[in-house]
Amino acid sequence: MAIATDIRRNDPANRVAGKHVTYFEEPDIIYLKFNGEVSNDDGFELLRRQLGYVEGRPRIFFLIDGENLEKIAPEARKAVAESLKEIPLHGMCVFAAPLKAKVITKLIITAVNLFRKDSSLNQVAFFDTEQEARDWIAARRQVTANGK
Repeated sequence: MAIATDIRRNDPANRVAGKHVTYFEEPDIIYLKFNGEVSNDDGFELLRRQLGYVEGRPRIFFLIDGENLEKIAPEARKAVAESLKEIPLHGMCVFAAPLKAKVITKLIITAVNLFRKDSSLNQVAFFDTEQEARDWIAARRQVTANGK
């Protein structure tokens, strides 16, 4: 997949509240790009879309661009932590995130994993580049396909 030319990033149908982007990449990746602050309404809409993406899927990875994440509203954080515990997460990776965004995403992912019976499957990793993150997902996909 050509990262720089992926038209889905610019498709208005993938925009939420005019600034955040999320879409599904076959076979098992939810892509999420934050652009600034995430209000409760933004967070609920992102979550609504993402829950729709996972229906009937045996495995999901999150690929998160955290470069421009500023903050996530408290009610949205809580909804994410409660909702994502039920989906078959096998890994979440964040790339290009400054320290503040790493802290925010780590707190949310930790909350998600606290309530999961299979939290060891949902590993978390941080990377400088999107390509490094995609390579990690490819490696995780192989590991989880082998039942580890």
